[in-house]
Amino acid sequence: MRRQERAGPRIDAWWDAVLAGETGEAHPIFGDQVKVHLREGRLTLSGDLDRREDRSALLRQASSRIGRGISHVDASALRVADRHEKAGILEQTLVAAYPDRATAGLARKLVLEHSRVAPKEEGIVDHADARRLRELVPKEFVDDATKRIEHGDALLILRVDETAGFKVRELLEEDTRSTWTIATPPRLSSGNGK
Repeated sequence: MRRQERAGPRIDAWWDAVLAGETGEAHPIFGDQVKVHLREGRLTLSGDLDRREDRSALLRQASSRIGRGISHVDASALRVADRHEKAGILEQTLVAAYPDRATAGLARKLVLEHSRVAPKEEGIVDHADARRLRELVPKEFVDDATKRIEHGDALLILRVDETAGFKVRELLEEDTRSTWTIATPPRLSSGNGK
């Protein structure tokens, strides 16, 4: 819930744009997973969200605007994706390179906000603290990561549940435009007790 409160002004601005008839912009949190259509006071929401909580949050946002240009909210086409994967079994380490620590920090913020993932471990590593690579990256990937640091890059390293790995990697590669990204093979989760 805190993450949504911090994003409040951006969400409010997005809803203001929707009420003004600009329905083509992506939602600040849910992105292109959500489509909106406003016609004669009826707001139609459609798309696939990852969690029930996301659907409830979006419905609360829309319903709070009833009486301010919206008379009815239709969410019959707004679904929660049917997930068959079981969380907590496997985890994956994702590494992305950026030109400096500040850019890596901004990428971290964007990825965590949009993926709504709580990493099991995370860090930003550059030349000043390159020794941390061995703590954060599986040993077979340390040499490649070290080369990126020697080139002057800062690395954003996230260890996440494997069920969220694809979405996080997509954000790293496409939305933050990392210059280099790797996803290590999934491994048994350290919290799995095996």
